[in-house]
Amino acid sequence: MKNNAVNADKVNWSGVTQNALKGASDINSPYEIGNVMRQLYQVIGDFHGAFFYRDSTFQWHGRINPIPDSVKKAWNNRLGIKTEILEKSIGYLRIPSMPAGNRAAFDKKAQALNDSLCTLLTHDVKGVIIDLRINGGGAMHPMILGVEQLLGDGIVGSFKTKKTENWLLKENALYIDTSLLATIKPKCVVNAQFLPVVVLIGSGTGSSGEFLTMAFKGRKNTVFFGSETAGYVTVNSGFAINKIAFMNLSIGYGRDRKGTLYISAIQPDKFLNTPEDFTTPKNDLSVKAAVKWLKSR
Repeated sequence: MKNNAVNADKVNWSGVTQNALKGASDINSPYEIGNVMRQLYQVIGDFHGAFFYRDSTFQWHGRINPIPDSVKKAWNNRLGIKTEILEKSIGYLRIPSMPAGNRAAFDKKAQALNDSLCTLLTHDVKGVIIDLRINGGGAMHPMILGVEQLLGDGIVGSFKTKKTENWLLKENALYIDTSLLATIKPKCVVNAQFLPVVVLIGSGTGSSGEFLTMAFKGRKNTVFFGSETAGYVTVNSGFAINKIAFMNLSIGYGRDRKGTLYISAIQPDKFLNTPEDFTTPKNDLSVKAAVKWLKSR
């Protein structure tokens, strides 16, 4: 933590170390180390990281924005990608969380998302609504690559840790600097990088969902409706302690394509506090507001 935590320079490590060792000396089981780890995460202000021991996870939750019941219900029902044409000319695309842990999964999920986007773009839509309100995170690579026609080739964001690692879209692939993370074979060839877009965000938009939000920041003809995001905007890195203990640690922050650094929850351009309707988007009041804005472009 002292060498890597994003807030390491704000901590009195001598006192913190002494207190942690004292707390650890009183435990009777390795599982009891969890409370000590939670206290450490609190001291460094890291509510995105976590300590894992066997089948247990220990995390300091910090300040978390309340999650609407409708979002919790959508998560429980595992709502997936959804597309719809609204009022004949507006495309709606819901992008949910995308957990994935390897290259094959990245490619598969990115392809599925891009196929869905293509069903909208081939209808000659005049604008697109990207709904990220139930996107609590997962892997950002398939999310960003899956909407490449909207984002355009080039650098669409970056990780800012002790170094800068760019998110690069190029030739139907996503790279982090020079490392290839995911590829797709698009079913449509459409230049949609200047198409008007409304991104819907809220407290259910977190972690990689927020990085996807950053990828749209700085894009022309793009606005953000809803409420502030969850605030899990830190870059996480994993550190193995031994074969049965592991630690995730926040080591930096995300930046958009123009270099703006995000160190807290992302704010919308237009605040909307309306009930969500994820089963019937055309009846959702935020979606209706987005349609109105897109039709005025």
